[in-house]
Amino acid sequence: MRRRPRPQRLVGAAATGVLACGLLSACGGGDGGVPVINLYGGASAAGFDKIIADCNEQADGAYRIVGNLLPSDADGQREQLVRRLAAGDDSLDLLGMDVTWTAEFAEAGWIRELTPEQADAGTKDTLQPTIDTAMWEDKLYGVPKHTNVQLLWFRKSLVPDPPTTWDGVIEQAKALKEEDKPYVVGITAAQYEGYVVAFNTILSSLGGTLVNEDSTEVTVDDKTVQALEILKGLADSGVASASLSNSQEPEIFAQMQNEQAAFIMNWPYVLSAMKAANEDVANDLGYSELPEFAEGEKPRATLGGMNYAVSTYSKHPEETFDAAMCLRTPEHQLETSLESGDPPVAPSVYEEAEFKEAYPMGPEMLNELETAVPRPITPLYQNISTIVSSTLSPPSQIDPEATAEELKSAIQDAIDGKGILP
Repeated sequence: MRRRPRPQRLVGAAATGVLACGLLSACGGGDGGVPVINLYGGASAAGFDKIIADCNEQADGAYRIVGNLLPSDADGQREQLVRRLAAGDDSLDLLGMDVTWTAEFAEAGWIRELTPEQADAGTKDTLQPTIDTAMWEDKLYGVPKHTNVQLLWFRKSLVPDPPTTWDGVIEQAKALKEEDKPYVVGITAAQYEGYVVAFNTILSSLGGTLVNEDSTEVTVDDKTVQALEILKGLADSGVASASLSNSQEPEIFAQMQNEQAAFIMNWPYVLSAMKAANEDVANDLGYSELPEFAEGEKPRATLGGMNYAVSTYSKHPEETFDAAMCLRTPEHQLETSLESGDPPVAPSVYEEAEFKEAYPMGPEMLNELETAVPRPITPLYQNISTIVSSTLSPPSQIDPEATAEELKSAIQDAIDGKGILP
């Protein structure tokens, strides 16, 4: 695919100062000449220390992986990595990157393009949509580690015949409200990244986008207006939570846990978390693929997840790639899905008996993953995400036509290097 000249970038964190090594790190050096591979991102996930230890044993002295701590939130993780990479810090080797960072980091020259041999190895037994999140300008810069998609969760006792369309969800919720039963429809609509995920799912399901594939031009159009009408419709429906504009994942989980919600759009962790939080609700919990937002059109879930990339400044790039491949083998993907709830990128893992037992909704997840979409792939993603979440907040104040025009202008300004972040 032909690429146009690159747009001016708006890089978030300043390129000043190098942060101290992470709390788990043995910075630089090695044991008797054994290369140390410093991993940043995902190292503190439940049970991941065992996977690191297993890979170090398998390496048999070829390298030693050391996990390093980062902030728990994605924005904090990105800020620390950007500061250190912009300063050319060579103590960073393997980067566990949010799937939205690829274009920005590749455009800045902070991560290595994979060789053809590495690309072949890194994409074997891997879902294509997850591979797409690791690409920029037709080049592969990472290997997918884990992924994620949201499902429609509902109370089976309240919804014995789950709707397949969004209009059906709203209609059933209104009927439940009239019967004085739990009725809330929960989505992530606070001013943060989760709101962008929800909006991107609706927009993509309608066939819309925000930027073109070159990220040089805004593509806000009538599909955007339709997506905004859906969000505004929920806010005005009488079946949204009173705290809709403050709802993040924990809040909509709590709406289901506290028996206020009949439906929520949320990630697969809901099942295992609900078993610990409210056993009665967990036993009554149903799930399905996301509803159609345009009748007859298959919904397109927004991808979450993490990719592994090799830092441009790593002193041990070959060993770093080998370490990444060990950390995300199908066997280790299965362990990660069971221990920390991070869904695998390898289709083969969805056939494992242990996975099927822990994830009875695996077939629905896999169906969604096969047609899932990334958020806008652009070096300007952080700016665009901030613009979207700010412009669309709160949902009750959306004016579909006017808000679409505001989005269009602000995103194009960002592309042109003229935008000021909200």
